Amino acid sequence: MELTAEKIVKNYNSLKSARSNFDALYQKLHNYFYVESDSILDKKARGSEITRLLDTTSLDAADVAAAGLCNYLTPESSKWLFLEHPDMELRENKEVQNWMHDVADELLYTFARSNFYQQMSIFYKSSLVYGTASLVTERDLRDNLRYYNLPINKHWLTEDARERPNSYYILYEYTAEQAYSRFGEAVGQDVIDVYKSGVNENKKFKYLCYIGERNNYDPDKLDKLNMPVRMVWADVQQKKILKEDGFRAMPCVSHRFYKVAQEVYGYSPGMKALPHARLLNAMTDTVLRSAMKQTDPAWALPDNAFIGRPNFNPRQLNYYRRGNMSPRDEIFPLMAQGNIAIGENEMESQRQQIRKILFNDTFQQFSELQKQMTVPEVMERINEKMSLLGPAVGRFVHDVLQPLCEKSILSLYEDNRLPRMPDVMLQNPAYEVRFTSRLVQSQRQVEVQNLSTALGYIGQLAQVSPEVIDKLNPDKAVDKVFNTIGVDPEILRDDQQVQEIRQNRAEAQAQAAQLQQQLAAAQTYKTAAEGDRNVKDSQLEG
Repeated sequence: MELTAEKIVKNYNSLKSARSNFDALYQKLHNYFYVESDSILDKKARGSEITRLLDTTSLDAADVAAAGLCNYLTPESSKWLFLEHPDMELRENKEVQNWMHDVADELLYTFARSNFYQQMSIFYKSSLVYGTASLVTERDLRDNLRYYNLPINKHWLTEDARERPNSYYILYEYTAEQAYSRFGEAVGQDVIDVYKSGVNENKKFKYLCYIGERNNYDPDKLDKLNMPVRMVWADVQQKKILKEDGFRAMPCVSHRFYKVAQEVYGYSPGMKALPHARLLNAMTDTVLRSAMKQTDPAWALPDNAFIGRPNFNPRQLNYYRRGNMSPRDEIFPLMAQGNIAIGENEMESQRQQIRKILFNDTFQQFSELQKQMTVPEVMERINEKMSLLGPAVGRFVHDVLQPLCEKSILSLYEDNRLPRMPDVMLQNPAYEVRFTSRLVQSQRQVEVQNLSTALGYIGQLAQVSPEVIDKLNPDKAVDKVFNTIGVDPEILRDDQQVQEIRQNRAEAQAQAAQLQQQLAAAQTYKTAAEGDRNVKDSQLEG
Protein backbone atom coordinates (compact mmCIF):
# COMPACT_ATOMS: atom_id res chain seq x y z
CA MET A 1 0.00 0.00 0.00
CA GLU A 2 1.36 3.41 -0.98
CA LEU A 3 2.21 5.65 1.97
CA THR A 4 0.44 8.95 1.35
CA ALA A 5 0.36 12.08 3.49
CA GLU A 6 -3.23 11.26 4.47
CA LYS A 7 -2.12 7.81 5.62
CA ILE A 8 0.76 9.25 7.66
CA VAL A 9 -1.49 11.77 9.42
CA LYS A 10 -4.15 9.12 10.03
CA ASN A 11 -1.61 6.72 11.56
CA TYR A 12 -0.24 9.54 13.72
CA ASN A 13 -3.70 10.40 15.09
CA SER A 14 -4.40 6.72 15.76
CA LEU A 15 -1.11 6.19 17.61
CA LYS A 16 -1.60 9.39 19.60
CA SER A 17 -5.08 8.32 20.68
CA ALA A 18 -3.92 4.82 21.62
CA ARG A 19 -1.21 6.24 23.89
CA SER A 20 -3.44 8.67 25.78
CA ASN A 21 -3.32 6.62 29.00
CA PHE A 22 0.46 6.52 28.86
CA ASP A 23 0.58 10.27 28.23
CA ALA A 24 -1.41 10.93 31.41
CA LEU A 25 1.10 8.82 33.34
CA TYR A 26 4.00 10.56 31.58
CA GLN A 27 2.66 13.91 32.81
CA LYS A 28 2.74 12.73 36.44
CA LEU A 29 6.26 11.38 35.98
CA HIS A 30 7.28 14.67 34.42
CA ASN A 31 5.93 16.61 37.40
CA TYR A 32 7.99 14.64 39.92
CA PHE A 33 11.12 13.43 38.10
CA TYR A 34 11.81 15.46 34.95
CA VAL A 35 10.48 19.01 35.25
CA GLU A 36 13.15 20.42 32.93
CA SER A 37 11.77 18.48 29.95
CA ASP A 38 8.74 19.41 27.85
CA SER A 39 5.39 19.11 29.59
CA ILE A 40 3.40 16.22 28.18
CA LEU A 41 -0.19 17.46 28.38
CA ASP A 42 -0.07 20.86 30.07
CA LYS A 43 0.98 23.91 28.05
CA LYS A 44 3.15 25.47 30.70
CA ALA A 45 6.60 26.98 30.79
CA ARG A 46 9.38 24.43 31.04
CA GLY A 47 10.36 23.82 34.67
CA SER A 48 7.36 25.60 36.16
CA GLU A 49 6.21 22.37 37.87
CA ILE A 50 9.09 22.61 40.32
CA THR A 51 7.11 25.21 42.28
CA ARG A 52 4.67 22.44 43.23
CA LEU A 53 7.35 20.23 44.74
CA LEU A 54 8.14 20.46 48.43
CA ASP A 55 10.89 17.80 48.31
CA THR A 56 13.35 17.38 45.41
CA THR A 57 14.53 13.85 46.21
CA SER A 58 12.80 12.47 43.12
CA LEU A 59 14.57 15.01 40.89
CA ASP A 60 17.96 14.32 42.48
CA ALA A 61 17.52 10.54 42.31
CA ALA A 62 16.72 10.65 38.59
CA ASP A 63 19.78 12.84 37.93
CA VAL A 64 22.06 10.51 39.91
CA ALA A 65 20.76 7.46 38.05
CA ALA A 66 21.25 9.10 34.64
CA ALA A 67 24.77 10.24 35.57
CA GLY A 68 25.55 6.75 36.85
CA LEU A 69 24.51 5.14 33.59
CA CYS A 70 26.63 7.68 31.69
CA ASN A 71 29.73 7.03 33.77
CA TYR A 72 29.32 3.28 34.08
CA LEU A 73 28.04 2.45 30.58
CA THR A 74 29.39 5.10 28.18
CA PRO A 75 32.10 7.01 30.09
CA GLU A 76 33.57 9.88 28.11
CA SER A 77 36.89 9.71 29.96
CA SER A 78 37.73 6.07 29.19
CA LYS A 79 37.54 3.55 26.38
CA TRP A 80 34.28 1.64 26.66
CA LEU A 81 34.27 -0.39 23.44
CA PHE A 82 36.53 -2.34 21.13
CA LEU A 83 36.12 -4.23 17.87
CA GLU A 84 37.05 -7.78 16.97
CA HIS A 85 36.63 -10.04 13.97
CA PRO A 86 34.06 -12.85 14.26
CA ASP A 87 36.44 -15.29 12.55
CA MET A 88 38.73 -16.87 15.15
CA GLU A 89 41.75 -17.07 12.84
CA LEU A 90 41.46 -13.45 11.72
CA ARG A 91 40.72 -12.35 15.27
CA GLU A 92 44.17 -13.51 16.36
CA ASN A 93 45.88 -11.77 13.43
CA LYS A 94 47.92 -8.86 14.78
CA GLU A 95 47.34 -6.71 11.69
CA VAL A 96 43.59 -7.20 11.99
CA GLN A 97 43.69 -6.42 15.71
CA ASN A 98 45.54 -3.16 15.10
CA TRP A 99 43.05 -2.13 12.41
CA MET A 100 40.14 -2.87 14.73
CA HIS A 101 41.86 -0.87 17.44
CA ASP A 102 42.32 2.14 15.14
CA VAL A 103 38.69 2.02 13.99
CA ALA A 104 37.48 1.92 17.61
CA ASP A 105 39.66 4.94 18.42
CA GLU A 106 38.25 6.85 15.44
CA LEU A 107 34.71 5.98 16.52
CA LEU A 108 35.31 7.18 20.07
CA TYR A 109 36.93 10.35 18.74
CA THR A 110 33.83 10.99 16.62
CA PHE A 111 31.61 10.52 19.66
CA ALA A 112 33.77 12.92 21.68
CA ARG A 113 33.76 15.73 19.11
CA SER A 114 30.02 15.46 18.49
CA ASN A 115 27.15 15.92 20.95
CA PHE A 116 26.93 12.18 21.67
CA TYR A 117 27.72 12.25 25.39
CA GLN A 118 25.53 15.29 25.98
CA GLN A 119 22.58 13.57 24.35
CA MET A 120 23.19 10.20 26.01
CA SER A 121 22.71 11.76 29.44
CA ILE A 122 19.29 12.99 28.34
CA PHE A 123 18.58 9.63 26.71
CA TYR A 124 19.33 7.67 29.89
CA LYS A 125 17.18 9.95 32.02
CA SER A 126 14.25 9.71 29.62
CA SER A 127 14.44 5.92 29.75
CA LEU A 128 14.71 5.90 33.55
CA VAL A 129 11.72 8.23 33.99
CA TYR A 130 9.36 7.40 31.11
CA GLY A 131 10.50 3.87 30.29
CA THR A 132 10.94 4.72 26.60
CA ALA A 133 13.69 6.79 24.99
CA SER A 134 14.55 7.33 21.32
CA LEU A 135 17.59 8.81 19.62
CA VAL A 136 18.09 9.76 15.97
CA THR A 137 21.43 10.00 14.14
CA GLU A 138 22.05 12.71 11.56
CA ARG A 139 24.99 13.40 9.24
CA ASP A 140 26.82 16.66 9.86
CA LEU A 141 29.41 18.46 7.74
CA ARG A 142 31.41 19.76 10.70
CA ASP A 143 31.12 16.98 13.28
CA ASN A 144 30.43 14.11 10.85
CA LEU A 145 27.57 12.92 13.05
CA ARG A 146 25.04 14.53 15.38
CA TYR A 147 22.64 12.82 17.75
CA TYR A 148 19.25 14.10 18.89
CA ASN A 149 16.82 12.86 21.51
CA LEU A 150 13.19 12.61 20.54
CA PRO A 151 10.94 14.08 23.29
CA ILE A 152 8.47 11.51 24.58
CA ASN A 153 5.54 13.81 23.79
CA LYS A 154 6.73 14.40 20.21
CA HIS A 155 7.20 10.90 18.82
CA TRP A 156 5.30 7.65 18.50
CA LEU A 157 6.57 4.30 17.32
CA THR A 158 5.39 0.91 16.10
CA GLU A 159 6.86 -2.60 16.32
CA ASP A 160 7.29 -5.48 13.91
CA ALA A 161 6.23 -9.06 14.68
CA ARG A 162 9.44 -9.60 16.67
CA GLU A 163 8.75 -6.58 18.89
CA ARG A 164 11.47 -4.44 17.33
CA PRO A 165 10.72 -0.77 16.58
CA ASN A 166 10.26 -0.46 12.83
CA SER A 167 8.65 2.94 12.27
CA TYR A 168 8.63 6.35 13.91
CA TYR A 169 6.19 9.27 13.69
CA ILE A 170 7.91 12.45 14.86
CA LEU A 171 6.02 15.73 15.32
CA TYR A 172 7.85 18.99 14.65
CA GLU A 173 6.52 22.51 15.12
CA TYR A 174 8.28 25.10 12.96
CA THR A 175 7.86 28.81 12.50
CA ALA A 176 7.35 29.98 8.93
CA GLU A 177 11.04 30.89 8.66
CA GLN A 178 12.15 27.48 9.96
CA ALA A 179 9.76 25.63 7.66
CA TYR A 180 10.79 27.63 4.61
CA SER A 181 14.49 27.10 5.32
CA ARG A 182 13.93 23.35 5.52
CA PHE A 183 11.42 22.70 2.74
CA GLY A 184 11.67 25.76 0.50
CA GLU A 185 8.82 26.43 -1.91
CA ALA A 186 7.28 23.02 -1.10
CA VAL A 187 5.58 24.52 1.95
CA GLY A 188 2.01 25.77 1.63
CA GLN A 189 1.07 29.24 0.46
CA ASP A 190 -0.01 30.21 3.98
CA VAL A 191 3.52 29.54 5.27
CA ILE A 192 5.07 31.48 2.39
CA ASP A 193 2.79 34.45 3.05
CA VAL A 194 3.73 34.53 6.75
CA TYR A 195 7.41 34.14 5.90
CA LYS A 196 7.47 36.95 3.35
CA SER A 197 5.20 39.37 5.20
CA GLY A 198 6.67 38.85 8.67
CA VAL A 199 3.18 39.09 10.19
CA ASN A 200 2.56 36.60 13.02
CA GLU A 201 6.08 35.29 12.49
CA ASN A 202 6.05 33.29 15.74
CA LYS A 203 3.11 31.15 14.67
CA LYS A 204 3.93 27.42 14.70
CA PHE A 205 3.10 25.01 11.88
CA LYS A 206 2.95 21.26 12.46
CA TYR A 207 4.90 18.77 10.36
CA LEU A 208 5.21 15.01 10.64
CA CYS A 209 8.42 13.13 9.92
CA TYR A 210 7.82 9.47 9.19
CA ILE A 211 10.83 7.11 9.35
CA GLY A 212 10.18 3.46 8.59
CA GLU A 213 11.29 0.39 6.71
CA ARG A 214 10.62 0.33 2.98
CA ASN A 215 8.94 -2.89 1.87
CA ASN A 216 9.46 -2.55 -1.89
CA TYR A 217 12.71 -1.22 -3.33
CA ASP A 218 15.39 -2.14 -5.85
CA PRO A 219 18.65 -2.92 -3.98
CA ASP A 220 20.65 -2.50 -7.19
CA LYS A 221 19.75 1.19 -7.38
CA LEU A 222 21.56 3.72 -5.21
CA ASP A 223 19.06 6.60 -5.26
CA LYS A 224 17.30 7.70 -2.07
CA LEU A 225 13.98 6.20 -3.17
CA ASN A 226 15.49 2.71 -3.28
CA MET A 227 17.05 2.47 0.15
CA PRO A 228 15.88 0.08 2.89
CA VAL A 229 14.67 2.91 5.15
CA ARG A 230 12.54 5.83 4.02
CA MET A 231 11.94 9.24 5.58
CA VAL A 232 8.88 11.26 4.56
CA TRP A 233 7.99 14.79 5.66
CA ALA A 234 4.29 15.66 5.60
CA ASP A 235 2.33 18.84 6.32
CA VAL A 236 -0.24 17.95 9.01
CA GLN A 237 -2.74 20.64 8.08
CA GLN A 238 -2.57 20.37 4.29
CA LYS A 239 -1.88 16.61 4.29
CA LYS A 240 0.80 17.02 1.65
CA ILE A 241 4.19 15.32 1.30
CA LEU A 242 6.93 17.95 1.30
CA LYS A 243 10.12 15.91 1.14
CA GLU A 244 11.31 12.30 0.92
CA ASP A 245 14.68 10.76 1.66
CA GLY A 246 16.25 7.36 2.29
CA PHE A 247 18.83 5.62 4.47
CA ARG A 248 20.85 2.42 4.30
CA ALA A 249 20.06 1.70 7.95
CA MET A 250 17.45 2.86 10.44
CA PRO A 251 18.73 6.19 11.87
CA CYS A 252 16.58 5.87 15.01
CA VAL A 253 17.13 3.65 18.04
CA SER A 254 14.85 3.13 21.03
CA HIS A 255 15.28 1.71 24.50
CA ARG A 256 12.54 0.29 26.68
CA PHE A 257 13.81 0.00 30.26
CA TYR A 258 11.40 -2.77 31.26
CA LYS A 259 9.84 -4.52 28.26
CA VAL A 260 6.47 -6.24 28.48
CA ALA A 261 5.28 -8.62 25.78
CA GLN A 262 2.99 -7.09 23.14
CA GLU A 263 3.46 -3.59 24.54
CA VAL A 264 5.20 -1.05 22.34
CA TYR A 265 6.24 1.34 25.10
CA GLY A 266 8.38 0.43 28.08
CA TYR A 267 7.94 0.72 31.81
CA SER A 268 10.40 2.54 34.02
CA PRO A 269 11.89 2.69 37.51
CA GLY A 270 10.28 6.12 37.74
CA MET A 271 6.86 4.50 37.50
CA LYS A 272 7.70 2.28 40.46
CA ALA A 273 8.98 5.24 42.46
CA LEU A 274 6.06 7.54 41.60
CA PRO A 275 3.81 6.49 44.55
CA HIS A 276 6.69 7.12 46.96
CA ALA A 277 7.41 10.52 45.39
CA ARG A 278 3.77 11.59 45.69
CA LEU A 279 3.57 10.33 49.26
CA LEU A 280 6.83 12.08 50.18
CA ASN A 281 5.54 15.36 48.79
CA ALA A 282 2.32 15.07 50.84
CA MET A 283 4.23 14.08 53.97
CA THR A 284 6.62 17.01 53.54
CA ASP A 285 3.66 19.36 53.43
CA THR A 286 2.25 17.86 56.64
CA VAL A 287 5.57 17.92 58.51
CA LEU A 288 6.29 21.49 57.41
CA ARG A 289 2.87 22.59 58.64
CA SER A 290 3.50 20.89 61.97
CA ALA A 291 6.91 22.54 62.29
CA MET A 292 5.44 25.94 61.44
CA LYS A 293 2.75 25.49 64.09
CA GLN A 294 5.41 24.84 66.71
CA THR A 295 7.87 27.54 65.64
CA ASP A 296 5.20 30.18 64.98
CA PRO A 297 2.06 28.97 66.78
CA ALA A 298 -1.42 30.44 66.79
CA TRP A 299 -2.35 32.61 69.77
CA ALA A 300 -5.38 32.75 72.05
CA LEU A 301 -6.58 36.32 72.83
CA PRO A 302 -9.46 37.90 74.69
CA ASP A 303 -12.30 38.57 72.29
CA ASN A 304 -12.55 42.38 72.77
CA ALA A 305 -9.26 43.50 74.27
CA PHE A 306 -7.34 44.90 71.28
CA ILE A 307 -8.10 47.77 68.97
CA GLY A 308 -7.81 46.36 65.50
CA ARG A 309 -6.06 43.13 64.54
CA PRO A 310 -3.05 42.25 66.76
CA ASN A 311 0.34 42.16 65.02
CA PHE A 312 2.79 39.64 66.48
CA ASN A 313 5.74 40.56 64.28
CA PRO A 314 8.89 41.91 66.01
CA ARG A 315 8.89 45.53 67.29
CA GLN A 316 5.21 46.09 66.56
CA LEU A 317 2.84 48.18 68.74
CA ASN A 318 -0.58 46.82 69.63
CA TYR A 319 -3.27 49.02 71.25
CA TYR A 320 -5.86 47.68 73.65
CA ARG A 321 -8.83 49.14 75.46
CA ARG A 322 -8.05 50.04 79.04
CA GLY A 323 -10.36 48.24 81.36
CA ASN A 324 -11.05 45.46 78.90
CA MET A 325 -7.96 43.53 80.02
CA SER A 326 -7.24 42.59 83.61
CA PRO A 327 -4.19 40.87 85.09
CA ARG A 328 -6.15 37.65 84.95
CA ASP A 329 -6.60 37.86 81.21
CA GLU A 330 -4.09 35.62 79.44
CA ILE A 331 -2.50 35.68 76.01
CA PHE A 332 -1.05 32.24 75.30
CA PRO A 333 0.03 30.17 72.25
CA LEU A 334 -2.04 27.27 70.96
CA MET A 335 0.71 24.63 70.72
CA ALA A 336 0.39 21.74 68.27
CA GLN A 337 0.86 18.24 69.68
CA GLY A 338 2.22 16.57 66.53
CA ASN A 339 5.46 14.53 66.60
CA ILE A 340 7.76 15.96 63.96
CA ALA A 341 10.44 13.30 64.55
CA ILE A 342 8.10 10.50 63.46
CA GLY A 343 7.24 12.39 60.30
CA GLU A 344 10.90 13.07 59.50
CA ASN A 345 11.81 9.40 59.99
CA GLU A 346 9.03 8.30 57.66
CA MET A 347 10.05 10.92 55.10
CA GLU A 348 13.64 9.63 55.16
CA SER A 349 12.31 6.11 54.63
CA GLN A 350 10.45 7.27 51.53
CA ARG A 351 13.55 9.08 50.27
CA GLN A 352 15.65 5.94 50.64
CA GLN A 353 13.02 3.92 48.80
CA ILE A 354 13.02 6.36 45.87
CA ARG A 355 16.82 6.30 45.68
CA LYS A 356 16.88 2.51 45.84
CA ILE A 357 14.31 2.08 43.07
CA LEU A 358 16.36 4.45 40.88
CA PHE A 359 19.57 2.49 41.58
CA ASN A 360 21.29 5.31 43.47
CA ASP A 361 22.75 2.76 45.89
CA THR A 362 24.31 0.98 42.90
CA PHE A 363 26.13 4.07 41.66
CA GLN A 364 27.00 5.47 45.10
CA GLN A 365 28.40 2.39 46.81
CA PHE A 366 31.02 4.11 48.92
CA SER A 367 28.56 6.57 50.42
CA GLU A 368 26.32 3.64 51.37
CA LEU A 369 28.97 1.67 53.30
CA GLN A 370 28.01 1.12 56.94
CA LYS A 371 31.20 -0.68 58.00
CA GLN A 372 34.81 -1.01 57.01
CA MET A 373 35.33 -3.42 54.14
CA THR A 374 38.32 -4.61 52.14
CA VAL A 375 38.72 -3.59 48.50
CA PRO A 376 37.75 -7.08 47.17
CA GLU A 377 34.63 -7.03 49.36
CA VAL A 378 33.66 -3.59 48.07
CA MET A 379 34.21 -4.62 44.43
CA GLU A 380 32.18 -7.79 44.99
CA ARG A 381 29.35 -5.73 46.45
CA ILE A 382 29.48 -3.27 43.55
CA ASN A 383 29.34 -6.10 40.99
CA GLU A 384 26.42 -7.66 42.85
CA LYS A 385 24.47 -4.40 42.76
CA MET A 386 25.29 -3.80 39.11
CA SER A 387 24.09 -7.27 38.16
CA LEU A 388 20.56 -6.12 39.07
CA LEU A 389 20.72 -3.85 36.03
CA GLY A 390 21.41 -6.82 33.75
CA PRO A 391 18.18 -6.82 31.69
CA ALA A 392 18.20 -3.05 31.18
CA VAL A 393 21.91 -3.03 30.35
CA GLY A 394 21.36 -5.83 27.84
CA ARG A 395 18.72 -3.76 26.06
CA PHE A 396 20.95 -0.68 26.16
CA VAL A 397 23.72 -2.69 24.50
CA HIS A 398 21.72 -4.62 21.90
CA ASP A 399 18.98 -2.09 21.09
CA VAL A 400 20.92 1.18 21.36
CA LEU A 401 24.71 1.09 21.54
CA GLN A 402 25.27 -1.77 19.09
CA PRO A 403 23.21 -0.27 16.24
CA LEU A 404 24.48 3.25 17.04
CA CYS A 405 28.08 2.11 16.70
CA GLU A 406 27.36 0.19 13.50
CA LYS A 407 25.60 3.18 11.91
CA SER A 408 28.41 5.49 12.97
CA ILE A 409 31.10 3.19 11.57
CA LEU A 410 29.19 2.97 8.29
CA SER A 411 29.03 6.77 8.11
CA LEU A 412 32.76 7.07 8.85
CA TYR A 413 33.49 4.52 6.12
CA GLU A 414 31.40 6.45 3.59
CA ASP A 415 33.27 9.64 4.55
CA ASN A 416 36.69 7.92 4.15
CA ARG A 417 37.47 8.50 7.81
CA LEU A 418 38.64 4.94 8.51
CA PRO A 419 42.16 3.53 8.01
CA ARG A 420 42.84 1.24 5.08
CA MET A 421 41.52 -2.26 5.67
CA PRO A 422 44.17 -5.04 5.83
CA ASP A 423 44.37 -7.28 2.77
CA VAL A 424 43.55 -10.36 4.85
CA MET A 425 40.14 -8.82 5.65
CA LEU A 426 39.09 -7.92 2.12
CA GLN A 427 37.31 -11.23 1.59
CA ASN A 428 35.62 -11.08 5.00
CA PRO A 429 35.25 -7.44 6.15
CA ALA A 430 33.11 -8.25 9.18
CA TYR A 431 33.45 -6.97 12.73
CA GLU A 432 31.75 -7.22 16.10
CA VAL A 433 31.44 -4.43 18.66
CA ARG A 434 32.36 -5.41 22.21
CA PHE A 435 31.69 -3.20 25.22
CA THR A 436 34.03 -2.88 28.19
CA SER A 437 32.37 -0.37 30.51
CA ARG A 438 31.86 -1.08 34.21
CA LEU A 439 28.22 -2.09 33.89
CA VAL A 440 28.92 -4.48 31.01
CA GLN A 441 31.96 -5.95 32.75
CA SER A 442 29.93 -6.60 35.90
CA GLN A 443 27.70 -8.87 33.83
CA ARG A 444 30.80 -10.80 32.66
CA GLN A 445 32.47 -10.86 36.06
CA VAL A 446 31.04 -14.32 36.78
CA GLU A 447 32.97 -15.73 33.82
CA VAL A 448 36.24 -14.23 35.08
CA GLN A 449 35.55 -15.45 38.61
CA ASN A 450 34.87 -18.98 37.35
CA LEU A 451 38.18 -18.96 35.47
CA SER A 452 40.01 -17.65 38.53
CA THR A 453 38.43 -20.34 40.72
CA ALA A 454 39.37 -23.08 38.25
CA LEU A 455 42.98 -21.87 38.09
CA GLY A 456 43.08 -21.82 41.89
CA TYR A 457 41.95 -25.45 42.08
CA ILE A 458 44.53 -26.43 39.46
CA GLY A 459 47.24 -24.73 41.51
CA GLN A 460 46.24 -26.73 44.58
CA LEU A 461 46.21 -30.00 42.63
CA ALA A 462 49.61 -29.20 41.13
CA GLN A 463 51.14 -29.30 44.61
CA VAL A 464 50.13 -32.95 44.88
CA SER A 465 50.38 -33.97 41.22
CA PRO A 466 52.52 -31.54 39.16
CA GLU A 467 51.66 -33.25 35.87
CA VAL A 468 48.14 -31.80 36.07
CA ILE A 469 49.64 -28.53 34.76
CA ASP A 470 50.10 -30.28 31.41
CA LYS A 471 46.32 -30.13 30.99
CA LEU A 472 46.33 -26.32 31.07
CA ASN A 473 47.02 -24.02 28.12
CA PRO A 474 48.28 -20.79 29.76
CA ASP A 475 48.25 -18.84 26.48
CA LYS A 476 44.57 -19.58 25.93
CA ALA A 477 43.80 -18.65 29.53
CA VAL A 478 45.52 -15.26 29.13
CA ASP A 479 43.72 -14.59 25.84
CA LYS A 480 40.40 -15.55 27.43
CA VAL A 481 40.82 -13.20 30.40
CA PHE A 482 42.00 -10.27 28.27
CA ASN A 483 39.16 -10.78 25.79
CA THR A 484 36.53 -11.02 28.53
CA ILE A 485 37.55 -7.88 30.37
CA GLY A 486 38.30 -5.99 27.13
CA VAL A 487 41.95 -5.04 27.57
CA ASP A 488 43.65 -3.19 24.71
CA PRO A 489 45.04 -5.88 22.32
CA GLU A 490 48.20 -3.84 21.77
CA ILE A 491 49.35 -4.95 25.21
CA LEU A 492 49.57 -8.57 24.06
CA ARG A 493 52.17 -9.90 21.65
CA ASP A 494 50.99 -11.98 18.73
CA ASP A 495 51.74 -15.71 18.52
CA GLN A 496 54.69 -15.23 16.17
CA GLN A 497 56.39 -12.76 18.51
CA VAL A 498 55.75 -15.04 21.48
CA GLN A 499 57.21 -17.98 19.55
CA GLU A 500 60.34 -15.99 18.68
CA ILE A 501 60.81 -14.90 22.30
CA ARG A 502 60.41 -18.45 23.54
CA GLN A 503 62.75 -19.79 20.89
CA ASN A 504 65.39 -17.20 21.78
CA ARG A 505 64.95 -18.02 25.44
CA ALA A 506 65.29 -21.74 24.74
CA GLU A 507 68.44 -21.15 22.69
CA ALA A 508 69.88 -18.94 25.43
CA GLN A 509 69.07 -21.57 28.02
CA ALA A 510 70.68 -24.26 25.83
CA GLN A 511 73.79 -22.14 25.40
CA ALA A 512 73.89 -21.49 29.14
CA ALA A 513 73.53 -25.21 29.82
CA GLN A 514 76.27 -26.03 27.31
CA LEU A 515 78.54 -23.40 28.86
CA GLN A 516 77.80 -24.82 32.28
CA GLN A 517 78.71 -28.29 31.05
CA GLN A 518 81.94 -26.96 29.58
CA LEU A 519 82.77 -25.19 32.84
CA ALA A 520 82.02 -28.35 34.78
CA ALA A 521 84.20 -30.40 32.43
CA ALA A 522 87.00 -27.86 32.70
CA GLN A 523 86.72 -27.92 36.47
CA THR A 524 86.85 -31.71 36.44
CA TYR A 525 89.90 -31.67 34.18
CA LYS A 526 91.55 -29.07 36.41
CA THR A 527 90.86 -31.11 39.52
CA ALA A 528 92.18 -34.28 37.89
CA ALA A 529 95.32 -32.50 36.68
CA GLU A 530 95.99 -31.10 40.14
CA GLY A 531 95.54 -34.59 41.59
CA ASP A 532 98.05 -36.09 39.17
CA ARG A 533 100.56 -33.36 39.98
CA ASN A 534 100.16 -33.93 43.71
CA VAL A 535 100.75 -37.66 43.23
CA LYS A 536 103.92 -37.04 41.23
CA ASP A 537 105.19 -34.55 43.83
CA SER A 538 104.65 -37.13 46.56
CA GLN A 539 106.54 -39.78 44.63
CA LEU A 540 109.50 -37.45 44.08
CA GLU A 541 109.69 -36.54 47.76
CA GLY A 542 109.56 -40.21 48.71
